[in-house]
Amino acid sequence: MKLCSLTQSYAPTGGGVRTFLHAQRDWCREHGIEHVLMVPGPTDTITRDGVLTTITIASPFVPGSNVYRLLLRSDRVLRLLRAELPDVIELHCAYNLPWTALLHRRRHGGIVSAFYMTDLPVAYVEAPLRGRIGPRIARLARRAAERYLRTLYTRCDFTIAISPAMQERLREFGVAHARCVPLGVDTSLFSPTRRSVEVRARLGAGVDDLVLVYAGRLDAEKRPDVLFDAFALLPDDIRPRLVVAGEGPMRERLAARATADARVTLLPFIQDRAELATLLASADVYVSAMPHETFGLSVAEAQASGLPVVGVRAGAMTDRVRDGEDGFLVEPGSPRALADRIMSTPRDHWPAMGRRARERVEHELSWSRTFETILDMYRSR
Repeated sequence: MKLCSLTQSYAPTGGGVRTFLHAQRDWCREHGIEHVLMVPGPTDTITRDGVLTTITIASPFVPGSNVYRLLLRSDRVLRLLRAELPDVIELHCAYNLPWTALLHRRRHGGIVSAFYMTDLPVAYVEAPLRGRIGPRIARLARRAAERYLRTLYTRCDFTIAISPAMQERLREFGVAHARCVPLGVDTSLFSPTRRSVEVRARLGAGVDDLVLVYAGRLDAEKRPDVLFDAFALLPDDIRPRLVVAGEGPMRERLAARATADARVTLLPFIQDRAELATLLASADVYVSAMPHETFGLSVAEAQASGLPVVGVRAGAMTDRVRDGEDGFLVEPGSPRALADRIMSTPRDHWPAMGRRARERVEHELSWSRTFETILDMYRSR
């Protein structure tokens, strides 16, 4: 079987989609399955490495972004699909490329499978429009986006949600055939055994400091500003430190805030997965203010690293975190609620919660299980 992943939602400093695709390609290489990755890039390139093919299509940056690119050359995509003739085209975005894939299927056959990895109507339509044009019009725009996705996904052979919460969202707006296949975590890489006193020291943190960490895209959707606001409310007597790693349009603004607070360390996007795993394991608590998580892969990687999570009671975060057992969930958009939760938790409670988080990930999340389940679905077609 030959798979082709086609998406605009991929960048060298990208997040969950990039992590998924790289894990998938590692698994395909191990199992001798052909995989073509077709994504936007600075130039047109085709690179082959055994069963893996990487194709980039020259594309400009999305306006206002220095991370993601806008792939509009559908004619080029069609020619490449015709040359590769994959058995399955997997979609990881919902814009023009899915329609290109569906046109290819009509001409040449095969399977088209769509992954719902971002709650687009809420995160990218309603939320940003609410403050600009008011809640009523924003809700109408969200419903229009939901109708669009229903039209698109009902044309696909498979629609895959990556969490129960996202499967329910799809069903809410009429995608009844959606299936849930949770993502996985490399628990040998992301492990508490990678904890490093030396790394903590380089971050300026001592043994008794409470190191809070966040790793992800720095944009409005992820709400890193709420983390900074919450951290500013924490008193010095609990010895807090905040470490943030990532890139995005909010980086310049957050860098100014980090410079003004010696307790904050702002790191660039960490491309080396082993380095990221060591950073996570060397912290004490993972924090996230993201209200639109569709799975929470970075959260799961932190949990595999032995960290409890303080997040918000929204989206797929409610699937990832058992409130009061392996972390805490608070009201979305409230720096005070985040800060109060951190301040009110006794320091010696965090390690036990982190151990429970690790045990849960070991039991429930596996990349092998993810990709075997997906491949079985395709074979049953």
